[in-house]
Amino acid sequence: MDTAVTPTSSLIVDGRPFLAIGGELHNSSSSDAAHLEAEWGRLATVGINTVLVSVSWAEVERTEGDFDFRIVDELVRQARDAGLRLGVIWFGAFKNALSTYAPTWVRADTARFPRAVLQDEPLPTPFSYAGSTAKPALSVFSPELVAADARAFAAFVGHLTAMDEAGTVIMIQVENEIGLLGSARDHSAPALAAWNAAMPDIVVELARNDPEALPGGVAGAVLTAPAGASWSQLAGNDDDIQETFMAWAFASYVEGVAAPVRSTARIPFFANAWLGPQPGQDRPGQYPSGGPTARMLGLWQAAAPSLDWVSPDIYIDDARPVLEAYAQRGNPLFVPESRFSAGDLFLAVGALDAIGYCAFGLEDGREGALFFEAARSLLALADQILEQRSRGNVWGFALGADVESASHSFGDLTLTVRNGPGLFARMLLDVGVQLPEPEPSPSETRPGAIPSPGDDRPFGIVIRTGPDRFIVAGQAALFDFAADDATVEIDEVRELVLDDGEVRPARFLNGDERLAIVPQRGIGIAEVTLLRI
Repeated sequence: MDTAVTPTSSLIVDGRPFLAIGGELHNSSSSDAAHLEAEWGRLATVGINTVLVSVSWAEVERTEGDFDFRIVDELVRQARDAGLRLGVIWFGAFKNALSTYAPTWVRADTARFPRAVLQDEPLPTPFSYAGSTAKPALSVFSPELVAADARAFAAFVGHLTAMDEAGTVIMIQVENEIGLLGSARDHSAPALAAWNAAMPDIVVELARNDPEALPGGVAGAVLTAPAGASWSQLAGNDDDIQETFMAWAFASYVEGVAAPVRSTARIPFFANAWLGPQPGQDRPGQYPSGGPTARMLGLWQAAAPSLDWVSPDIYIDDARPVLEAYAQRGNPLFVPESRFSAGDLFLAVGALDAIGYCAFGLEDGREGALFFEAARSLLALADQILEQRSRGNVWGFALGADVESASHSFGDLTLTVRNGPGLFARMLLDVGVQLPEPEPSPSETRPGAIPSPGDDRPFGIVIRTGPDRFIVAGQAALFDFAADDATVEIDEVRELVLDDGEVRPARFLNGDERLAIVPQRGIGIAEVTLLRI
């Protein structure tokens, strides 16, 4: 088990740069190897290379100190037999801001493992309703909890290190969408003790040396407070200060779990975020307060240095601002959960140098889904993408329905991509032909699963492989090239098709077909050679 992340934000697997493209299984799927046995063969054929699976603390340590990792062995074996890589998610004390995956012996002992206490009037939260059964939320300020979680995690990582000599597991997520729901901060006794204690040096140093790592006016409030001031003595935006307090606590907790095995694991660790603020979840506590949201990225990096990156889980319509927010501060971009969004996959890999991208509910994806077609195409081009990234020769795009074009400079050449459907409709109107409204794309998921609309946007990736040579892949886009010092024509277009995971040259495209180098629906690949006059 030997995987790494380089300073240039490449995921290195078996000594080579690697794009991890695939999906995350439903939360409970990996708790029963027999349930998954029939799925692996199908997953091996859809065109992905990486599957994220969860391992539950409650399942592997049902009695304190007695570990049973048979389910881990089966998951690794099944993935290896299918020729797929695994990312393993440690569902420890915190999963989606709750503690339902902590063992019974932890949840039952409230003296040893105290619960979080919400504010007097708890905030409304998603997935809740009046009269619902209580859900456990342990206090992140419990030293007994972090010690127990860390012992279990160390046993888990140690077992993986010993048994996975083939390196099937390429990354480990520590906890899941950590944070506190219903309250901006924890009001339990250990939390109040921390709230009234002197602020940690990490926060004071960030306020002094990297104030943009803290949200709102938090840095100013910290710097104007007297030496040794507590969190409770800070003036300023109360929500921002309370969320910062919880982010320091949760990041420190994750560091306490990960740090003891960081040096021996030889594999990347990361944490993921439930996004916030977002529409309908404007305040910390409506989304998990203290989680690794984009506004807390700098604090999480400082307080949890054993993590190789932090990641966004994306279920909103406009993904680009989120992708951009997590592709900064030296943070490698990896998306562990998202909708089945082929365009966002191309955008992340092409425009923001993502090291990987996964859709959630992988087993729900239907055969022939556009997302799987996108995965096959990008993985077939992975060598060229990874080789050309460092030279600035890769660009990805996804145009909204109302966006006509976007441009990118490749040194002395400018490429403009245009919204193919809109442009074709206008050109045909010029000759009196009106196109009917296109039918919506079929759902990306199987019947009976939550529908996931297909991506109808123009999107793609462009790879410059030589001074006047490009590989383009995507759908519904037109490509125009220009240079300041010459007239640029298209000399040759060669269609590339997938054959057993590799691209091979096919038809020469000419005449009218050069207007549609890639199809209006479904992903095409072509090599374009230019001629300068």
